[in-house]
Amino acid sequence: FMAKARKSVLQLVRQPRSLVCFMACSLFLFAGCHTSEDAVWAATQMSVTAKCLSDYYTALNMILADTDQIYILNEQLFTKPYTPENRELLKNNRAELEKRAVLAADFSTLAGEFAKLTGSNAPDDVAKSSSKLEGEVETLEPMKASSDEKTALKVAVKLLVTAIQEHKEREAAKAMDSFTKGLSDFFVKEEPAYVSINQVYVEFASTLAGDLVDRHQTDNSAVLKVALDPFGLQPSVTSAELNTQLAPLARQRIAARKTALVKSFDTITDAMAKSLQEMSKRIDLVAEGKPMSSRSAPFTLATVQHWATQLGAF
Repeated sequence: FMAKARKSVLQLVRQPRSLVCFMACSLFLFAGCHTSEDAVWAATQMSVTAKCLSDYYTALNMILADTDQIYILNEQLFTKPYTPENRELLKNNRAELEKRAVLAADFSTLAGEFAKLTGSNAPDDVAKSSSKLEGEVETLEPMKASSDEKTALKVAVKLLVTAIQEHKEREAAKAMDSFTKGLSDFFVKEEPAYVSINQVYVEFASTLAGDLVDRHQTDNSAVLKVALDPFGLQPSVTSAELNTQLAPLARQRIAARKTALVKSFDTITDAMAKSLQEMSKRIDLVAEGKPMSSRSAPFTLATVQHWATQLGAF
């Protein structure tokens, strides 16, 4: 019951110019001169998308951290058991999300270093970074994805490592194309697990909030803000009787917010999946020497960025 779970600020930082060059160099060599501008744009878009993916995983990990605290509160306040098995499962899930966040971040870093391959000698740090990425893929334990998705990622990153070590730009471009597609497929296959994590968090958080309202352990004056805000007034309920009268409205607010949180996260996760799929298509087009249809980052990223900005993981 715990392949499952909240908080992040996705702050898109401007990536180094070397990242813009990464595909401009490798895909340019692979696809030809007429696609060089598209290669530059593809590199820029991929850097934003990879950073966004890393922050998505970080935010999701924070949701699991909050879930852990809610389980602890439930056990302490209402003697609801938080078994050692469930603690361990949640801990393992957090570790897996951390691996994914690091993998996405390192993929972005490697992309930035990729431009250095155009010299006669590839710097050692490029080869080391690619090998590091290979090791990170190897340690992934699928939360939902089958062995096929992990195998595809392993094959792609191994081809990438080999191409880098042998200074073969064209082969590296192909491998980068394959790795991007593999990362997209991996995310899509695990998407139900990510959704489940959020659903579990929202379910337990809303239940705990409702229990506290029922036990008269909340200040329900916030429901009065709709009437007071237009006049610059702040609610201050000192009457226990009035606070009790407001309790049903507080419970309605919890229920409405619960539904909104689940729906919002589903939309965010779907947007992240669509962004990865779109980048996979664009990189494939450039690698095949075909023009991209858009030079803007996938518009679906904006949804993920806004969510992560509100939560605080970067």
